[in-house]
Amino acid sequence: MNARPADETNAGVPRRLDGRVALITGGTGGIGAATVRRFVAEGAWVVASGRSQERGAELVKELGDRVRFIAADVTRAEQIDALIDETVAWRGRLDVLFNNAGETQAPASLLALDPPTLRTETDTLFTSVVLATRKAALAMREQGGVILNCSSTVAHRAGSQSAVYSALKAAVSHFTRCAALELAEHRIRVNAISPGAIVTPIFLKALAVPPDRCLVVEDSVNGVRAGRAAGMTVVLVPSHSVPPSPEARALAHLVLDRLADLDPDALPA
Repeated sequence: MNARPADETNAGVPRRLDGRVALITGGTGGIGAATVRRFVAEGAWVVASGRSQERGAELVKELGDRVRFIAADVTRAEQIDALIDETVAWRGRLDVLFNNAGETQAPASLLALDPPTLRTETDTLFTSVVLATRKAALAMREQGGVILNCSSTVAHRAGSQSAVYSALKAAVSHFTRCAALELAEHRIRVNAISPGAIVTPIFLKALAVPPDRCLVVEDSVNGVRAGRAAGMTVVLVPSHSVPPSPEARALAHLVLDRLADLDPDALPA
């Protein structure tokens, strides 16, 4: 796909994030990539970070010069610092951080968990959020900004995911509340989203389903039959769970200046 010129991506439509500079970790797939696309369509300059050079290059090719890919491993504190420093150096500021990276490696059973996996899981899902928030806040404290964290519905209920993953996402949610209070005096707003079942590559990996052998079906008997006839693994989900784009739309709203005006039931299509 050829890159679209930045000034033609959303021609004729008011772009609410015009001139904003955003950094999205885990930005090359799933919710992260959908958010990169949405923010670019809204006029933002976006750094998409991840570990896959190939997917990062594809995203830049698709979206053009408003996107820059920077490879980083968020479990490494020095790479988090370098990532944010490089983002600021690119456009001279940082307005938005979306802490989205977080592929779980924890086994479903607590009895199968080992200490190295627990440390990696904690570094990936929670420590990286704390360290990136701290570093971003230092970059934003002069002009203010927005920090968004990706939590999960499992942070608010037990039994639907591994105990470790659920507990770490709960930690992200509570850290978000505390950081929001502390950073408010610097005009830095901190919010979190809690997605449910969103069909992304990580979601399919958790189900041990190869993406090229999967057919996602929205509550459709005919779709299930067609998928099985083609020898595909069929993932049957409610219609609201299929694309990650609704979360991307919500995130675009959360970076607007007038957060109090956000109506969750009136998000634009």
